[in-house]
Amino acid sequence: MPTTATTENGSAAAKAGRAQDEAANIQDNIERLRSDISALAQSISRYGSEKTSEYSERASKAGKDLADASQQTLDSLTEELNRLEHSLATHVRRKPLQSLGIAAGIGFLVALLSRR
Repeated sequence: MPTTATTENGSAAAKAGRAQDEAANIQDNIERLRSDISALAQSISRYGSEKTSEYSERASKAGKDLADASQQTLDSLTEELNRLEHSLATHVRRKPLQSLGIAAGIGFLVALLSRR
């Protein structure tokens, strides 16, 4: 029959063995978590890179569209100004005295308003 000292040593050794197994199990779980976190960080990084390039392309396209629309508007306004300039020059050539009188009248009104 085993003595109590032997029995206590055996149960202490068994407890120590189980504790070591649990510690090893915990260590394995920690390593798996580290691996999962690393994989998740890489996935997030790839997703962010994809979205960055997608939004960069969208912004570039929007900038080009805006530049094209601005150029079209500028061209349209330039044509309109050229047409108005030609129309004014034609009117002045047809009626020079009337044009001179209108210009003098406008100059007189501006002078009156600027004195006040």
